[in-house]
Amino acid sequence: MKQHLGGYRLWLALALFCAALLWPQRGALAMYVSGNELVQKCMSQRKEDIYGCVHYVAGVIDYHVVMQSLGTAPTLPFCIPAGVSVTEAAFTVLTYLRAQPQHEGFIAAMAVPMALNKAFPCKKAAPKKKRK
Repeated sequence: MKQHLGGYRLWLALALFCAALLWPQRGALAMYVSGNELVQKCMSQRKEDIYGCVHYVAGVIDYHVVMQSLGTAPTLPFCIPAGVSVTEAAFTVLTYLRAQPQHEGFIAAMAVPMALNKAFPCKKAAPKKKRK
């Protein structure tokens, strides 16, 4: 009986291995959210889609804040004022994406900072006056 179970386990392991090799793989490029998909989520009537939209934008904002704190300033900096909520920031991104349809087929993570940079540009520090 033990020998029979051992052969069965080997056959099962071999079958699972073959199935894993033949299973269609989803490429890394298919794992992003397009500008169009983000617009659809933001404009949805479903709460979960709207939450997904807001949290997506929050994630991109968080990423930029972390990069700035590490001293690797992003190429499109944005400075969201203290009183602006993440929901307002997401609405800003939605408004930008709807006005800029060229972002529909591209990754939304690139369009989010563009929208926020346009709406909330960082103010340049005033040059210090030299004392005489």
